Amino acid sequence: MESQSNAEKLRQVYARWNESKGTDLSMWDDYATDDLCIRSLGEGQDGIRFSATRNGRAQLRAYLEDLTQAYALEHWTLKETVSDGDGVIALADTGWTHRDSGKTFEAAVAIICRFRDGKVYDYQEFYDTDAFAAVPA
Repeated sequence: MESQSNAEKLRQVYARWNESKGTDLSMWDDYATDDLCIRSLGEGQDGIRFSATRNGRAQLRAYLEDLTQAYALEHWTLKETVSDGDGVIALADTGWTHRDSGKTFEAAVAIICRFRDGKVYDYQEFYDTDAFAAVPA
């Protein structure tokens, strides 16, 4: 991973995430620092409680478990990345199925990541919160 740019690393992360359809949670250990801070636009609101701010790798795992227990990942399609220094901005289209209701939906996502020593230490995601909140979680 050392010779890859941060944008390439992020593309690799999401290619693996898409390939696993959100079932390989441990893969994120390869890309996240122990002190990762993850923040989501939803901020843990009703209907999207998984999106509460999390700190550290253990809480990242809890975030991913909460997300994938409520929703099945259909696809994560990374469309574009822009990189500047240790920061990368990414745009993606995602597809999900709510596990309880079976309802499927699409949600656009924008991500801002900052890297340290080849791993993400700061992660912010902005997505269509209405798409997630529209199905019971």
